[in-house]
Amino acid sequence: MFHVMNDKYDVVIIGAGPGGYPCAIRLAQLKKKVLVVEERFLGGLCLNWGCIPTKALSFAAEMVDNFKKAKKIGFKVEASGLDLNQMRDWKDGVVKKLRGGIEYLFKNNGVEWKQGKARIVSEHKVEITKDDNEEFLDTENIVIATGTEVTALPGLNFDSRYIINTDDALELKEIPENLLVIGAGASGLEMATIYKRLGSNIKIVEIMPQILPGMETEICEQLTKILQKTGIEVFLNSQVACYEIKDGRLEVTIKGQDSEIKEIFDKILVTVGRRPFDYAFADLGIETDPKKYIKVDGTLKTNIKNIYAIGDVVGLPLLAHKATKQGIIVAEIISGLKTYVESHKIPSCVFTIPPFSSVGLTEKEAIENGYKVKIGRFPYRASGKALSMEEMEGMVKIVGDEDGRLLGMHILGAESSNLIGEGILGIDKKISVDDLAEIIHPHPTLTEIIGEAAENFYKKAINIINT
Repeated sequence: MFHVMNDKYDVVIIGAGPGGYPCAIRLAQLKKKVLVVEERFLGGLCLNWGCIPTKALSFAAEMVDNFKKAKKIGFKVEASGLDLNQMRDWKDGVVKKLRGGIEYLFKNNGVEWKQGKARIVSEHKVEITKDDNEEFLDTENIVIATGTEVTALPGLNFDSRYIINTDDALELKEIPENLLVIGAGASGLEMATIYKRLGSNIKIVEIMPQILPGMETEICEQLTKILQKTGIEVFLNSQVACYEIKDGRLEVTIKGQDSEIKEIFDKILVTVGRRPFDYAFADLGIETDPKKYIKVDGTLKTNIKNIYAIGDVVGLPLLAHKATKQGIIVAEIISGLKTYVESHKIPSCVFTIPPFSSVGLTEKEAIENGYKVKIGRFPYRASGKALSMEEMEGMVKIVGDEDGRLLGMHILGAESSNLIGEGILGIDKKISVDDLAEIIHPHPTLTEIIGEAAENFYKKAINIINT
């Protein structure tokens, strides 16, 4: 065993995901001596096995729909097959370029990084282990940004052949003829839409009464119908009761509230269940909640005064952009520029086909919070721009109170992940629904759908019947 002692750092960050690496860059901008420790690859889960490769494949899967649109428009275009190896190499190339970009940014900002497994030894000391070597680092502050890892469901242990997780699904070595997806959250729906476009027969099992539990029910119901129109079967209030392997395939029993059926699948993709990576701090006495997420105060500080935690490891929502914002804020708190974490509405984007994006309160949440709720809606099918794009599926739903306060915006449809920015700004800066209706949205664009939904809130939309 080889031991090394290094110079003292102002900050050591454990984890180089979407929380850790922006935190490091901002600290370096603020003239702090910072080191990042990452066990695997720069970019963490999001860049290497989550957000980026999934969205790359979602874009690729959309090509299947685009071929159909092109044919309808008049182009003589035929999909003549798919080279899975080429698609996988392309996806990996996107990831590799972005990973290299982080390394470039680290180098040019003076951020040091080491590959290895980190463990917090004490308040000011971190151990790095790689192969048979140990290295001990002294530091003034520590930021834990280790994220979460996937966990198996009871009785459904991953074997990477029959029972797979999203990491396995992203490798695209084959397209299963029949795929069962357990979990209708963001990951489950995204993988379902990808594999459906690539040729799989898809069934989704969700234990809750709606897909995307917690998101706007009305739009979730509409998205469910869209999924079903593409041939994806959705079993709500259901779960996998048992399975057995027969002749190289899976015989699965799906149990609903009042039914029980048996189906044959090639693979089961489990997309539910995550837990915090706690290898770095498990023995240190850092306080966690019953699910092992780290407890932090209003400055993202743990119960140990010089140790902070950001991103998924501090709990829901498990979103990359939340982690990034927390990483930047912690860097500024450590550097004395801020004294607390400002409260912002956190948007959510689900990259189904079409995508569903949301910010703020749902209609149900607004009612439960005591608001006298009013709703504005506008469908994509009534938009000239959407029709010209062959993107008629979807709607904008605005949730407000009787005084016109904007409480929530929910968009199902093409480019919703870009359009939702207007809702984020509106809610965060306390813009009213009337303000959204009054501003001039350029024509012809999809942003007009938001303006018309705001007009419908006051029953004065022009291009639909106001009800």
